[in-house]
This record gives sequence, structure tokens and C-alpha cells, in this order.
Amino acid sequence: MKLIILFIFLTFTQSLCANDFVQQIAELKKKSFDSAPELKISRSLKSQRNAESYLAYSQHTPKAALAIKKDRDVMNNTNPLLKTLGIISPDHSWAINYNWSLFNYGLLQTTLKNQEEKTKAELELSNTEKEYSVKFSTNLLNLLLAKYKTSAVLNSLAKSENAKKEAVLGFDLGQKTKIDVLRAEANFVSLSSKKTKFLDEEQEAQSIFLETSGLELQNISFLQALSEVEIIDLINKLTVSTSVDNLHSNERGPLFLSIESEEKINTHALNLITKDEWPELQLQGSFTNAATSFNESLSRPTRAHTLSIVLTIPLFGGGSLISSNFAQYFAKKQLEYTLNRDRLQLKNKFENTFQKIKTLQILIASLALNVNQFEELFKLTSKSYQLGKSTFFELLDVQDNLLESKINLAQNKIQLFSLTENYIWQIGSI
Repeated sequence: MKLIILFIFLTFTQSLCANDFVQQIAELKKKSFDSAPELKISRSLKSQRNAESYLAYSQHTPKAALAIKKDRDVMNNTNPLLKTLGIISPDHSWAINYNWSLFNYGLLQTTLKNQEEKTKAELELSNTEKEYSVKFSTNLLNLLLAKYKTSAVLNSLAKSENAKKEAVLGFDLGQKTKIDVLRAEANFVSLSSKKTKFLDEEQEAQSIFLETSGLELQNISFLQALSEVEIIDLINKLTVSTSVDNLHSNERGPLFLSIESEEKINTHALNLITKDEWPELQLQGSFTNAATSFNESLSRPTRAHTLSIVLTIPLFGGGSLISSNFAQYFAKKQLEYTLNRDRLQLKNKFENTFQKIKTLQILIASLALNVNQFEELFKLTSKSYQLGKSTFFELLDVQDNLLESKINLAQNKIQLFSLTENYIWQIGSI
């Protein structure tokens, strides 16, 4: 009875610890949203597109410029008659020139294109944030898996070292053969090799996580002290996937909207091919003042004010009207075919991903059963070893198989989680 109560208490305590770690990871995720390089780049691009959109809009507003001019009579006899009469030509002037484009087809298409680029940048930022949430969890889970492998092999290595010592001692006492010693040493060398490999994997997974998250090493220091059991329990808690059985893709999902936005941007860009074949309407004017000196131009001005409406109609361009329209037509056709292909590929991708998810779910159920079988086999082999009916190497072999089955199960759980969460946001369900 006491053993049962102790087991329940330890299980409850372990669950509480895992929940604390989950909470810490959630806080890390929030912090990472401010420091991740990928998100910083996407936010910066959005700000840039906003500025470019306003800049394009500003091109439609009236523009004014101040021009100051000073003439010099280089030959000193340009106006000799005026000088003889005592009349000097004004050589100092200033002017305010203004221009307002009432209609410019190229300018209009550029403005619409920049507006669509702004919309696409906002959509891409939203998509990047959703995708990054999955990336963060996947990279962290890969790091935890690498730590689990390292922790597990270190535990096996400690047991193998004891077995090697027992084999050497038994050989010295005449209870073990030379083959037993060699097998123990071979097992120890094999596990040492695995340790080196798993440590490299852990370092690589840690580097990838820190590089993509923008976090520092001290931010994940709490993961260093996790035991083998705590790590696998945390992985199981973090890989709980949402069911996708009742979710279906639609053409209003974020990736379809991204294709639609790209189509609008390219359409406006292709419209610029014929911009020189369109009439242009402008309002132009100037306010000028001239005198023999700048002081006089301010105190005794000779002012002139002009205002004009200019309509420019292209008449002939060596056949550019026909060729530009043909170029635009075929470019739009190519764009249409390309985007239709992209939409079809996206639909097929969603269907394939859905089938992979269903396949992984079946595989994980099978792997979970496989782990249970190896756990039972390990218990039976342990009892058999205690009774002297099984060798220590048989026990180690079963233990290695159990470890491999647990690692395989964890890897596929992580893959299922990543695939499912990506699928959910890509089809527009979140």
C-alpha cells in the first residue's frame, strides 16, 4: 500500500514539474517573438512597404519647387542698346514652379502595385508569425529529443561500465571467460561512440534553436538539469496535436491569399509595359519675379504668373503601341498559367500532407505498442537476469532496443506535431 501511495505521489510531482517547464517554455516563446531574426526581418519589410505605399501616393499630390536664378553677361555687350538707353535687363530672378499630375497611367499602376505589396507584406508577416510559432516548438522539441538521446546513452554507459568491471573481476576470479570481457568492452566502446554522436546532435540542435529564436543560452539553462524521464515526459506534453479530421482546406487560406496578392502585384507591374501609350494630363504653372538684383526682386518685383493644363497624347512610336500590348498580353497569359499551376500544387500539397498526417497517426499507434512490448520484455528479462537465466548482455540488448523504440516514437510524435500544426495554419483554420 505504501509503495502504491509513493508511486502516485512521485507521478503527481513529476506532472507538476512538467507543467512548470511547459509554462517556462510558453514564456520563452513570447520572448522569442520579439527577438527572432526572421520576425524582425518580416516586420521591417512591412514597415518598408508601408513607407513605399505612402511615397507612391504622394506622387499624386501637387508639387512646388523654388528656383533662384542669376544671369551673367559674359561678353558684357549682350544688350548694348538697352545699356545705351539706360535700361538694364533683369539678371536676378526667382520662381515658384508647380506641377500637378491629374492623370498618369504609369503612376497610377505603380501606386496600385505598391498598395498591393503593402497588403502582401502584412499577410506575409501574419503567415511568418504563425509559421514561426510552429518552428519554435519544433526546434525546441528537436533539442529536447537530442538531450533525451544524450541522457539515455549516458545512463546506459554507466551500466555498461559497471558490467565491464564485473566481467574483468569475474575473469580474474575464473567466473567469466575472455569472451565475456571482450563483449563487455565492445558494448562500452559502442555506447561511447553513440555518446559522441548524440552530443554532436545536441550541440547542433541547440545552435539551430538559439539562432532561429534569437534567445541566449542562459534562457534555456533550466533544460540542462532535466533527467531522462523528465525530458520524455515534457516531449509527450508538448506534442499533443489537434485533430484534423474535420478540417478541410479552402481557397481563402493564407497561402492561397498570398498567391492572389502576388497575382495582383504582377498584374499592375505588367500594366506598366503600356504606360507610354496612354495620354497624360497635367496642371502646370509658375510664379516668377525678376529684377537687376535680389534685393530689388524682393522690394520692387516684376511679377508674372502662368497657369496651363497640358494634355499629352502619344501619336507614333515606331509600332510600340502594338508590340507593347502584345508583350503585355502574353506576359499576363504566362502569369495566369503560372499561378494556376501554383494553386494546383498547393491543393495537392494539402492533400498529401493530410494523408501523411493520417499515416503518421497509424504509425505512432503502432510504435507506442512496440514500446509497450519492449518495456514488458525488459521487465521479464530483468527478472530472468536476477534469477540467473539471462545474461547481462541480453539485458543490455533489450534495454538498447527499448531505447531505440522510445526515440523512434518521440521522433515521429515531433514530426506529426510539426506537420499537423503547419497544416492547420496553412489551410486557414487558425
